[in-house]
Amino acid sequence: MDKKLEFTTKSPRQIKQGDTETTFTFICKSDGSAVDLTKATSITAKIGNVSGYLRSQPIAITSLTGLKPGWLNLQPTSTLMAGLPAGNYQLEIWVTDQAGTSIYPSDEPLGFTITNNIENSSGASITTIAFDDFVQAMNKAASTIAKGDKGDKGDIGPQGPAGKDAVVNVVTQAQYNALTDKSGLYVIQG
Repeated sequence: MDKKLEFTTKSPRQIKQGDTETTFTFICKSDGSAVDLTKATSITAKIGNVSGYLRSQPIAITSLTGLKPGWLNLQPTSTLMAGLPAGNYQLEIWVTDQAGTSIYPSDEPLGFTITNNIENSSGASITTIAFDDFVQAMNKAASTIAKGDKGDKGDIGPQGPAGKDAVVNVVTQAQYNALTDKSGLYVIQG
């Protein structure tokens, strides 16, 4: 008998740590047909990871009311989820009836993922502040910085142009006196 366990098309395939409201919906099939789970005396969801079996949660037979044949819901309890770190997990559904115990799926367990919730995410805390508060804090910090002695006065540099396209000519006194057109800007070098 080939036993299958599948997520239904609208079922989530992951859950966050601590979430006890998300519900997984599965379908159990045997040789391609949905299994009549209403004849079961017990149904148990068992989860594990690469290390092996971790824990289980019973599924009430009365919870099958109103579901399609072979369908069942698993709403993980806080006991099932407690302390499980984020990662990949596997699931099997164990169905016991008058004939014995059937384990779905018959091959590899069905995989699902537990993800970090915001409280479990690692990282440094980043404080958000308004820009005006930041400027105020920087101004306050700057005002407490001790001021040093005033430095020595530097050398006088060349004089900048007087106008937008002005050119400054540096000449000696003798060169200036020899000029016939003195309409430019001249600096006499001493």
